[in-house]
Amino acid sequence: MHADSIKALMRPEAFNHPVADLQLIETHISWVILTGEFAYKIKKPLDLGFLDFSSLDKRRGFCADEIRLNQRFAPELYIELTAITGTEAAPHMGGTGDTLDYAVKMRQFDQHQLLDAIYQRGELTSDLIRAIGRQLADTYAQLPPLFPTEGAGTPATLEAAMIQNFEQIGAYPLPGPERAQLAQLNQATTAAYGALEATMQQRLRDGFVKDLHGDMHLGNIALVDGNIRFFDCIEFNPGFRIMDTVAEIAFITMDMIARGAPAEARRLLNSYLEYSGDYLSLALLDMYRSYYATVRAKVTLMQFSPDDQSLLSSPVFDSFRHYLGQALSYTGSTQPSLTLMHGVSGTGKSTLAQALCERTGAIAIRSDVERKRLFNLNPEQASLPEQDIYSAEANTQTLEQITAQARHVLNAGFSCILDATFLRESDRAPALALAEALAVPVRIAVCEAPDATVRARLAQRQTEGQDASEAGIAVMEQQQRHYQPLTHAEQAFAVAIDTTQPVSDELVAALTHK
Repeated sequence: MHADSIKALMRPEAFNHPVADLQLIETHISWVILTGEFAYKIKKPLDLGFLDFSSLDKRRGFCADEIRLNQRFAPELYIELTAITGTEAAPHMGGTGDTLDYAVKMRQFDQHQLLDAIYQRGELTSDLIRAIGRQLADTYAQLPPLFPTEGAGTPATLEAAMIQNFEQIGAYPLPGPERAQLAQLNQATTAAYGALEATMQQRLRDGFVKDLHGDMHLGNIALVDGNIRFFDCIEFNPGFRIMDTVAEIAFITMDMIARGAPAEARRLLNSYLEYSGDYLSLALLDMYRSYYATVRAKVTLMQFSPDDQSLLSSPVFDSFRHYLGQALSYTGSTQPSLTLMHGVSGTGKSTLAQALCERTGAIAIRSDVERKRLFNLNPEQASLPEQDIYSAEANTQTLEQITAQARHVLNAGFSCILDATFLRESDRAPALALAEALAVPVRIAVCEAPDATVRARLAQRQTEGQDASEAGIAVMEQQQRHYQPLTHAEQAFAVAIDTTQPVSDELVAALTHK
């Protein structure tokens, strides 16, 4: 179908159901007609190389693929394949007769419930971000692994795409500063790929390459009946979907940072890691974030032809520079640090750890979560008495687990916060030894709060039953009886914190060694 036929569809009698407030949304590859209860997505008859909707049969096939692929994420939104019949002058959605084209019939949802709209209104809460991270982790866990030996999902294909990015951007007559930045980015990208190729190959063998969404950003996530739903995945090119799971996390967090939401991106990353346990993926995160920012820079630039003299004075070039700078920002090396939270249950360790993560980009590893992971429990799932998850053996295994995860985080170049009570010197020793072995700075955050506040927090937490920690007032009192003060040596890098007070810049500086 063409634009005139689409206009002819914009009449209530063209639909076999009641219509309210007909609206047309046009993108560069499709038309979407909103009717009130249902939405219809129609593909434009285009061949752009990376997608080919040029024939009726191809459009039918891609409509069917779109429904099948998106039903993995939002089954209640994607309803059926609908034929458009009638004539070009008087088309009808559904019905019998010759088929003019096809549409994806969807349940229409409130556009105000798109996550990018929610973010623009300032309503993207910490709880909602955490829920998105959990949904991503749960969704990826249910998708089957792929083990490609060539093509999409292999390191070689990523390398070819990286090379192509720089060739295509390099065809533009960039000013000196931007050309120098591009050369620096090219060199850093080549070095990162060389250093991480073996890691990518290992993750492919370990089953982390899957058929994912392909365009995961806030504009393709919505709240539907209060539930988080991903929609509008890439159906037209499997090469855009088949990737390591960390690549898609890199894409959405890169997009959030580009929108000016770094704290939200950091919370999403921490939530995803907490629910997935995939801390090893951090080794690849910034390489992929740099890659996707480079792709954004290229796509932005390609709105103009290389010989268009107006490019350099246009807002498009400002956007290109923004993404180029962002791509470069993911290539620099940083000095990670290790912070141990310290205090009895209810002193605000986890709340402080999360605030520090959002402010600094550190990765938090919570002992309560890792303890439950060892017993195949999700963070909010209550343990059974017979599981005995707080036995001496379980305590030892949990300390070993969080120390191993911290090693992965620090080796990837990210600062790490170990969120545990660390009440005994022997509990603290492995983490402190790790910091010494890796030659990273270390701090102990001594969390303090009035006894009444601690008891109130624990009572509320147990009433709500939504936290990974199962410690109540009785456990806290037992911890107080067995508490071992910091040694003289440990006190040298300890910072006392009143967790009833806001997190100040001075506190952040004290805990991040700045």
